[in-house]
Amino acid sequence: MRLPSLPALLLASATALGLLAATARAQTSPADPFAPKPERAIVAAGPIHDRSGLSPREVEARIDALLARMTLDDKIGQMFAGGWAPDFDDREVREGRVGILSGVETAAEMARLQRLARASRLGIPLIFTRDSLHGYRTLAPVPLGLAASFDPEIIASAGRMTGREASSQGMHLTFSPMVDLTRDPRWGRVVEGAGEDPFLARLFARSMVTGLGEGGLQATLKHFVGYGAVRAGRDYAEAEISVPTLHDLHLPPFRAGFEAGAQVVMAAFSVLNGKPVTADRRLLTGLLRERWGFDGIVISDWDAIRELIPHGVAASREEAAEKAVTAGIDVDLASGLYREQLPGLVASGRASMARIDEAVRRVLRVKFRFGLFDPQATPEVDPAVAARSWATPELRAVALEAARRSIVLLKNDGDLLPLDHPPKRIAVIGAAARDAGDLMGSWGAKAEREDTPLFLDELRARLKPFGTTVDFAEGCDDACLKSDGFEAAAKVAAKADLVVAVLGEPWYLTAESTSRTRLGLPNRQQALLDRLHRSGRPIVLVTLAGRPMAMGEALAKAKAVVYAFSPGTMGGRALVDVLVGATNPSARLPMSLPRAVGQLPFSYDMLPTGRPPKPDDDLSARYVDEAVTPLLPFGFGLSYTRFAYSDLAVVHPRIGAGETQRIEVTVRNVGARAGREIVQLYVHDPVASRSRPLRQLRGLARVDLEPGEAKTVTIDLPIDELAFADEDGRRVLEPGRFEVFVGGSSAATLTTSFELISP
Repeated sequence: MRLPSLPALLLASATALGLLAATARAQTSPADPFAPKPERAIVAAGPIHDRSGLSPREVEARIDALLARMTLDDKIGQMFAGGWAPDFDDREVREGRVGILSGVETAAEMARLQRLARASRLGIPLIFTRDSLHGYRTLAPVPLGLAASFDPEIIASAGRMTGREASSQGMHLTFSPMVDLTRDPRWGRVVEGAGEDPFLARLFARSMVTGLGEGGLQATLKHFVGYGAVRAGRDYAEAEISVPTLHDLHLPPFRAGFEAGAQVVMAAFSVLNGKPVTADRRLLTGLLRERWGFDGIVISDWDAIRELIPHGVAASREEAAEKAVTAGIDVDLASGLYREQLPGLVASGRASMARIDEAVRRVLRVKFRFGLFDPQATPEVDPAVAARSWATPELRAVALEAARRSIVLLKNDGDLLPLDHPPKRIAVIGAAARDAGDLMGSWGAKAEREDTPLFLDELRARLKPFGTTVDFAEGCDDACLKSDGFEAAAKVAAKADLVVAVLGEPWYLTAESTSRTRLGLPNRQQALLDRLHRSGRPIVLVTLAGRPMAMGEALAKAKAVVYAFSPGTMGGRALVDVLVGATNPSARLPMSLPRAVGQLPFSYDMLPTGRPPKPDDDLSARYVDEAVTPLLPFGFGLSYTRFAYSDLAVVHPRIGAGETQRIEVTVRNVGARAGREIVQLYVHDPVASRSRPLRQLRGLARVDLEPGEAKTVTIDLPIDELAFADEDGRRVLEPGRFEVFVGGSSAATLTTSFELISP
């Protein structure tokens, strides 16, 4: 099954944005923005996410029968998710002391443990899970790179690939996707998400959940909610988010993922507005369950229940467990506090049996939906078959195409690229050119380095028929703490006609607990690039990274720059495809590139100010030492051809609520090569009851054009997309004039407008 068409996807995304579904100003707002309100429930799981073969009534009856046979210890066992290790005690499974098991290494071991679970007294099967963010054995680009494709089908294809490989080994659930909105690249976990824009994050969430499900793997949305806004980008720090911002920016990607069928959500272990989410009943029960109607599993992050003690909201392990279970955490991941403390809490009445039964019901419901109680729906994995089911040519082809579509061309002075007529001698500089890890990226699951073609080898093989010699010098290792090899690299560069410098962040600097305060090329890499620049040879800079970096100094020293994030197992080959022109790049920046760390956090959709920045006004919103604009804006990306936009029009100059506006624009390829353009639609509400962002992405389209060819591109804009949250978290849709901008980035200049009329 393929994803719906782009107009259908946009319409569905509008539904995801409508968190409260209320647009009338007359609706009364309760004092507590998290209190239950009348609201339609999240769409029930579709067939790719419900493999039970039973009606909801039949599932609940089966659960009732199981609950009647379960002791308190049995129930608490289903509320525990543990980690596997080589010394794992089988009694955990035989005695029903664990319901979810993470990190089991082999298909044979998963099959063996599942047999033990199904042979236990209650026969309740295990859920096997692992962090598989961008692949299992075969890796697609890291999630931020996938988001750079701006293409729901590319994102979904990566999800399907991940699902097929993981489920073929016996996996049922992945602890992904991360759908936290991220606007501060100092935070290392930006690599795991879709970047700074809520529209793109919604598209990413919906596409990834759908793709994973089509591949046979279920999704966990994380981290609910606010983790991506930690103060100063410092991992595990606190976040302060207003109610309107929470509802407009941070919650919509979760809603989109739930409506796509996600059955599990992981609570953030960070603090939001003064309270750790793990202990926040308003969020986990009031909002998630009562207002949204979510009936799946809420799982803690790793050891997060115990961490309520250092957070300062629990004085003891007992109180930590009490607060978490009362707030709505169904499953304790790793801390063991539920197993340790819930029996006593139930005995004392501080935790009710009704709450325990509710949590266990949710776990069992999800296990039924996963098809785990039906051996035909989830048959035992044959290890021999499993061994043939991953790293296949078909899956590697999916990873290759995803990598090609995720590489962003940032600079190409004098059309230096592509190298379709390569020079006689090329110098490749940088340890990452022959390092599989820097291509694979963080969160590699079960990936193997030997599966990954190296960039240096691929470039040599591709250019050999042209008679091009490719020399190599490391210069420094990927950390680049020493400059001992700089002069040797400079000598190699001086003998070449062209230098390809492969630099950027080592893969281990982009993941959890990798916050950075300096976002230029790490350590002495900029000094290496400066030394290569003094050789006088033109430089193509290939940047591998897990976040946007402050690239001003680097861009100045290179004639051409490609930004590849960590492009995955087939990333080396994809990079060569882009450099030689076998692929014309089309990817776009999912996060703005800052000029300096001092601009952060930064996003293109900032609010207007009463004193807009003006070059000749020293009392405007400015920096005295830097421009206020980004180095390169959100949505930016070059091609080997060029595109021109014209004839922008709205079909309905005046339109009402609940309708769909249609925007049409002509896009022409005015260059000499065939190429793909990512057409971006932005909207601005210039006068409203609250200040509205200067621009907001509200639509996307992809168009492939031959040289000289022009097409009319149509993007549908559901008018409900124009609603925003007020101070109570209520959706408000106000009449008035709306400005429309269409182009190839968030800096688009082609504009028109329409009027939204009162009902």
